[in-house]
Amino acid sequence: MAKRQIIDTIIFDAGGVLFYINEFRNTIIKRVLFSMGYSELIIIKGLESVNDFDLKYFKSDNNICSWEDERKWLDARYKFLANVIDKGNLELADRLKYVAFDTYQYKLFDETIDVLNRLKKSYKLCVLSNATASLDWAFDFLDIRKYFEEVIISSYENCFKPDEKLYYIALEKLNKNHLNVCLLMIKLKMLLLQKK
Repeated sequence: MAKRQIIDTIIFDAGGVLFYINEFRNTIIKRVLFSMGYSELIIIKGLESVNDFDLKYFKSDNNICSWEDERKWLDARYKFLANVIDKGNLELADRLKYVAFDTYQYKLFDETIDVLNRLKKSYKLCVLSNATASLDWAFDFLDIRKYFEEVIISSYENCFKPDEKLYYIALEKLNKNHLNVCLLMIKLKMLLLQKK
């Protein structure tokens, strides 16, 4: 009879599992620009243009593997947007970049802390997320890094789910084999409902 493996480690996805984005970047930009008196027509033009800018930026082999890479992209993105909205207004570029910065938009699900406290008693916990450097900071902003042995952000590893290389990186960092690990990619509320 084969020896039964014991799961002792849980790997979480981050966004949509542990926390969510309260307000998306472009929604914030639209709201702020509208409140500053810019016309809806120019705002829509700016948002469409900056979405095209993002597509071209990432197609031209500009990978984000560090905060420096992300900062370069954000600086270029918001300068481009400000020039479409109000040519030459660099203050507008900085304002939009900082007001719409993602890290401060992340909110924990109501049940996150309770579930993490319960699971931490019996399992090693880890995060594996397709994201850029600024998502890593959300773990500090939300004060949840303390629950995890590792927070693995795909951009730092220069590969993205579903590439199996990223899963092997996680197992290596945790010093685990795949038989002792559970990958959790559902909302924690669903986990609570299953336990009842």
